[in-house]
Amino acid sequence: MKPFTQTQELLLAGLAFFGFIVPNGVFLYYTFMASGVLLAALTNPVALVFIVEAFILLPIFAWLIHRQGYRSPGWFAFVVMSIIGSMVFSVPAFLYLVSRKGTKAAPSK
Repeated sequence: MKPFTQTQELLLAGLAFFGFIVPNGVFLYYTFMASGVLLAALTNPVALVFIVEAFILLPIFAWLIHRQGYRSPGWFAFVVMSIIGSMVFSVPAFLYLVSRKGTKAAPSK
């Protein structure tokens, strides 16, 4: 049994594509073309709260993935997708891949 309908899978794939292109595109643009703006954001306490929040949520989501027993893709693939992309990319991409593969092992203890 698939957890998502075909329409929902397409929505997840589209959201993952959007998450990979748009937030990453903005980040890469400011990293290479306007690094002063990126540096200013990294020294802004409000921006740092969101960055720290993402890095706190990352291991929590990875643990939940491991706890639920997903093996392909597993928690490590989720972490890699989150670092390469963003959470807007990795969460829908992971859900899409899990739905397409339908592979779930028994939860670990």
